[in-house]
Amino acid sequence: MKRGYFIIIVLLACVSYSHAQSVFDFVLNREGKLTAVPKFKALDFNIPELSYKTYTPSKLTEFEKKLREFTPDFPQIHDERPMDMQVLSQAYRPFFNVFTPMIRRISPMALDFQEFDFTPISETTGVLTVGEQFTWPGVGGLTRVSSSLVWQQDRWTLTGGAFAGRYFTPFNYSPDFMGGVNASVSFEASDWLTLRGWGQYAFYQKGERTNPHMLLNPYYNHTSVGGAFEVKVAEGFRVGVGINYEYNPWNRRMDRQFLVYPAFNNKNIRIGFN
Repeated sequence: MKRGYFIIIVLLACVSYSHAQSVFDFVLNREGKLTAVPKFKALDFNIPELSYKTYTPSKLTEFEKKLREFTPDFPQIHDERPMDMQVLSQAYRPFFNVFTPMIRRISPMALDFQEFDFTPISETTGVLTVGEQFTWPGVGGLTRVSSSLVWQQDRWTLTGGAFAGRYFTPFNYSPDFMGGVNASVSFEASDWLTLRGWGQYAFYQKGERTNPHMLLNPYYNHTSVGGAFEVKVAEGFRVGVGINYEYNPWNRRMDRQFLVYPAFNNKNIRIGFN
């Protein structure tokens, strides 16, 4: 029985010694003492390296991807006109310009404009569109657009269309609406004589009777009808004589006006009474 205990003890001692050999190194010092020193062991914890320089949150990545794929849905229009005409065209939107108050302070008429566009339909017919703005310091101003159908055949020229816009005077501090229709006819009776006729009906939002500037300013549209003939004096120069009946809102009748005016014209420009 004692031999069995002895064998078990010996086996346990061998197991303990073998485990100690795998974990410890036994070192004998100068004094003859045996010292157990733990063996060095490299441990690999498999920790991933942190690359903070290239880290981007997933939400920002998706947002940048959508920005790269975004394409504006409006067409890109390149204005090929000269720079002075491009600046002039911005007058159509004067109140969206941050420099408008400064420009108006320097010159109230700085934003005035007048532009024409003629679109041919056939050899004898076309559409004439005119946009214009006039300012009279201390008196008022007018912004107007008109479109007319023009027909010309041999010696005859017929024009008919409509106009609309807004006006302001010292009597109405906010712009009011105005509009109307007009027509004109021209006939070249000979090389030296041209006959003209015209008619126009105009109406205003508050009426002309309460605003004297409407009657005194010839640049405003007035209800009228009349005719004239032009005599050729020299090449490109004519003298016109005629009569015009214009509606007077104060006495509610058509006032007669006699006309004598010069007319200059060539292939591209005409100045006279229409």
